[in-house]
Amino acid sequence: MAFTWKGDLKVNDLKQNEKDFWQKYIVTLPEHERPTNPHVEAQFAGNREITDDLLELYLIGKKTAGSGLVEDYISSGAPLPKVGNYWILLNSRDEPGCILRTERTITHKFKDVPVEIAIAEGEGDLSLAYWRHVHKEFFRPFLSRWNVENIEEATVITEFFKVVYR
Repeated sequence: MAFTWKGDLKVNDLKQNEKDFWQKYIVTLPEHERPTNPHVEAQFAGNREITDDLLELYLIGKKTAGSGLVEDYISSGAPLPKVGNYWILLNSRDEPGCILRTERTITHKFKDVPVEIAIAEGEGDLSLAYWRHVHKEFFRPFLSRWNVENIEEATVITEFFKVVYR
């Protein structure tokens, strides 16, 4: 599922438990590998109802990607995901569960998303049919806000992640 954007957060804008989790990660790195001026956001994996299940998929390595619509980023004024961004994934109790780093991004029209994206997202039966169904349902309530008339023509941006800390 897509992440719900909380704004252009910097490390100093995180809640204390998120800052503490980030610092625990940073001290595991050699000084020369520590990111300078990183873009770090704290998010639920999807929405609060399914976040624990999605977090678990990341932790066991089954989920290595997440997708959103470019139109969402544009309408909210949020920057598009980019390589090197960090995500502190929160569980349903607002506790950090892991830190992800964006390794690459790719875009497709919704109608052209390949099965490899469905597999990388690691949800359901890993089929493209399942991916299309759950993403249509997830995005449907927001389409008019994002000025999307036909989801098939919307642009999907997929981030591929690496769990760098748990």
